[in-house]
Amino acid sequence: MSAPADEAEAVESESTLTRQPHESEPFEQPPLARPRPRLNALAVAALILAVMLSPLAALFGHIAAAQIGRSQGAERGAVIAWIAVGLGYVWLVGAIVIGVVVWRVLNG
Repeated sequence: MSAPADEAEAVESESTLTRQPHESEPFEQPPLARPRPRLNALAVAALILAVMLSPLAALFGHIAAAQIGRSQGAERGAVIAWIAVGLGYVWLVGAIVIGVVVWRVLNG
């Protein structure tokens, strides 16, 4: 006599797993994911310039970092911008050193 009771419990537990909410029950929606902030295009351009050994990367990187800071979280890429700034200054110092060396060789 316990077999029909076990089957009834199994059917009941199975129905509670697949139960749909009733019309009068509030439907809970899952929390919406926040959209991912967009990547600052100028930061990417600055990094490309830095890879191409251009001192202009420092200027573009500074501008991109300022834009990202003013965006209040709407843009990302601050690390990319600051890497470009650092590399841009390295290339600027390198260009100045090469220019001084060339000038001294030609004039003296």
